[in-house]
Amino acid sequence: MEDKTIKKLNIPAADLPEVKRTPTGEIDLEAISTGKNDKGNYIVPDEILKAYYKELPNGTTNESNNSWAYNGGLLNKADREVQIAGGKALQAKIEQRRSIQETAKYLLAQKATKEQIEQLGLEAGATQQDAMIAAMLLQAIERGNVQAGTFIRDTAGEKPTEKIAAEVETITAEDRARIEKILNREKGI
Repeated sequence: MEDKTIKKLNIPAADLPEVKRTPTGEIDLEAISTGKNDKGNYIVPDEILKAYYKELPNGTTNESNNSWAYNGGLLNKADREVQIAGGKALQAKIEQRRSIQETAKYLLAQKATKEQIEQLGLEAGATQQDAMIAAMLLQAIERGNVQAGTFIRDTAGEKPTEKIAAEVETITAEDRARIEKILNREKGI
């Protein structure tokens, strides 16, 4: 007699443990489970999970509690622990990372060096932001740097913009009544 293989499970049919099935052909979890875990997922014997993990719902675990069915695959506890550790490490790295805006604000708020203050003619206690603005202004004035001049102008709030004027009239209760009257007339009411 030829040994038939179930393609979905890739296990010889003779090696499969016996399971009860519903009339629709699904595994009867109530009949084969040995209980439920604290998350409400079914617990089944180890050999059943190993043989039928592709058919079992996500979260079904084995009695040894070291593997469970997940998205048509078998997830081992060790693999899951590695995933969790990697996720925690990534979250810690994300929390340490500052946004570019936060970094820029921090650096611009730092005190300017004595050399910067003297070179740019700033007052004592000037910040890096003050030094940057002064340096850009010097670039615009002394070297004719158009981009520096544009930066200073825009930063000062003098950026030319296209202004669109729009007049908005509010609809009064009287206007609403007229509209309602017109709509009713069109409907034949």
